[in-house]
Amino acid sequence: METHQHKRRTYYIKNSIQGKFILQFVTLSLFGGIAALAAFNFLAYKKIDAVLYSMRLPNVSAGGLLWREMLYTNIFVAVFILLAFIFTAKRLFIRIHGPLKKMTNDLGRIANGDLNLAISLRNNDEFRDVAENINDMTQELNRRLSRIRQLADEVIAAAENAQTSPAKLRESIAALKAATGSFVL
Repeated sequence: METHQHKRRTYYIKNSIQGKFILQFVTLSLFGGIAALAAFNFLAYKKIDAVLYSMRLPNVSAGGLLWREMLYTNIFVAVFILLAFIFTAKRLFIRIHGPLKKMTNDLGRIANGDLNLAISLRNNDEFRDVAENINDMTQELNRRLSRIRQLADEVIAAAENAQTSPAKLRESIAALKAATGSFVL
């Protein structure tokens, strides 16, 4: 029996996709922050200009004077960041959901006995490594089951042939046991 060394994978999403997700989110958040700063500057400028134009300085601090503008700007930033998060999370969900849905459907067909089915995902799909490992597993199962069928046919043929010696029949049965022994039951 041949053993294979498999590289252990402890991630579900490729690092490049995680990086793209983080980069998109940070970029959108940065854009939102810059837009919020510009909006605050615009609103504060309008408020200060209006106060100076009226030639009457109110008896409040600068923070009190610009409180409403600051509140509007913070609400704008919060809503923008929430929308940016929803947008990038939805894109990530779509990118993950499609391959998972296809793999789930294909695994159902494999579980129903279609061991000739190969799960095929696009090159940039998230779970391509998992699909390739499943394909390797189904190919190996198919190969082993074919060998078991072949050995079972030999045992049946040997049992039906009256001239087969008991030693030959025992040898065929031992080969069949060896082939089925590779499965953990």
